[in-house]
Amino acid sequence: MNKLYNVGMYIRLSRESTAYVDKDSLSIENQQAMLSKFVDMMPGWVEKRTYIDDGATGGNFNRKGFQDMISDARQGIINLVLVQDLSRFGRNYLETGRYLEEELPSLGCRFVALSDGIDTEDGENDIMPFLNTMNDYYLKNLSDRIKSVLTAKAKDGQKLSGTVPYGYDRNPEEHTRLIVDDYAAGVVKRIFTIRATGMGYAAIAGVLNRENILPPRLYYYNRHGLEVKPNTNCTTIWRDITIREMLKNELYLGHTVAFKNKVRSYRDSKSVKRDPSEWIRTEDTHTPIIDMALWDKVQKINAKAKSRADNNREHQTSLFSKLLVCPDCNVNMAYHMSIKHYPRGTFRYGGYYCRTHSSSGRTICSWHRISEANLIKLVISHIKENAGQIALNEDGILKTLQNRLLGKHRVSKSDISKERKELEQRLNALETQLEQLYEDKVCGDISAEAFTSAANKAETLRSEITDRLSTLKQGAEHAETKLNDINRWIGLIKEKSTLKEVDRDLLESLIEKIEIGEKKVVDGVKVQDVRIYYKYVGLC
Repeated sequence: MNKLYNVGMYIRLSRESTAYVDKDSLSIENQQAMLSKFVDMMPGWVEKRTYIDDGATGGNFNRKGFQDMISDARQGIINLVLVQDLSRFGRNYLETGRYLEEELPSLGCRFVALSDGIDTEDGENDIMPFLNTMNDYYLKNLSDRIKSVLTAKAKDGQKLSGTVPYGYDRNPEEHTRLIVDDYAAGVVKRIFTIRATGMGYAAIAGVLNRENILPPRLYYYNRHGLEVKPNTNCTTIWRDITIREMLKNELYLGHTVAFKNKVRSYRDSKSVKRDPSEWIRTEDTHTPIIDMALWDKVQKINAKAKSRADNNREHQTSLFSKLLVCPDCNVNMAYHMSIKHYPRGTFRYGGYYCRTHSSSGRTICSWHRISEANLIKLVISHIKENAGQIALNEDGILKTLQNRLLGKHRVSKSDISKERKELEQRLNALETQLEQLYEDKVCGDISAEAFTSAANKAETLRSEITDRLSTLKQGAEHAETKLNDINRWIGLIKEKSTLKEVDRDLLESLIEKIEIGEKKVVDGVKVQDVRIYYKYVGLC
């Protein structure tokens, strides 16, 4: 009897494929049609799922379709991976070899590359390592050719990548050349002119925000009639960092600077910064917006501001770094150290404030200020208060947290165990039924049409049962994790309640985040809402 194979068809089409080979022969549709036809011809093979990565490089395996396929193989949903050829699977010979020689075999998952005649069921394949190496070499050679072309274009002063800088637009007749956008260029020149008077970055941002001038990215979307999608990194306000970056951009002098970043290797697309000595700088590539006299004046002011900031900056991480959040704009709060000199000595006063309010020139959100000393007292007090409640009624606290954190997953272990046993019995019965169907098909007791219909129904039911078992398993694991989390939190609260000081170790072990509300006056009394979210249990 033929072994049953649940086939996962993996299909990949990369940008380099469409540029250098006949893209029709490698199209998603053609690959899928070819693989499906082959599956239909093979006895005992069932087309289970198709995984597609369109426009994904084969140089690494950080591809959604590929990772979904590997995940399904690990869960036993598929036990055969089918590709058109080995290069569709991947071009990094080290990682490809690891998956094909270690990962998939350990999962009992067969691999077939149709055009290359590779089938791991046949045992070791002498040609496979050679093909892996050639595929990897192809990727390196292609990377070198592309890099050579881009370098030549960069030296010619062409704007190759990235968004078009505010103040310019791409030349419609030559896409890699820039032309001046008169309106935005006027704003750029104004920013440089204001900075030349000595005004700070945040203050300049505040001027633009109060006048409702659209910030660069939002202006670009608006000008080109594009919809701003929710996940788009498109800020709606001017910030100090935007102003600072614009004021040091040589592009506004008419020069192009390229190759500031590079990828670590042809196998790894992660970008890293280049040393300035590796940059490619080409002068007079487009119309300048700023003249050299104004540029030099602004750069002197920038240098002095940087020097002052470096001298005043505390070169150590603040106690509550990355733990404080403004609840109104959901941005991490900034730290500021005030140094006061008195006859009796020098004193330092640390405090936190809303980063959005500061960076926008005080036009967006509000200060949400709080001193570090007061925050330390509040955290100690809150920990001791929770410890006191646990000492008085630990069972009650435990039950309340279980009800809040477990919710629908709070089901008895006996009920879960009973349902899982019933589902596993049904799954075993289905496996027997499928084996009998294949025997009947091979013996000619049922027609191909009847076999396909019955097998599809059985596979659908098996998939439903498998999904339910997976849900039960995840629910049980979730419940177990949350119970452990609750007990861990109670233990930590008891342990830390005797401490008289707050240090970074305490905060990192116990606190998830702290929301700092704005101060307000209620019945003549100034109050401030501070919410502490603990690790493991959340808001308490």
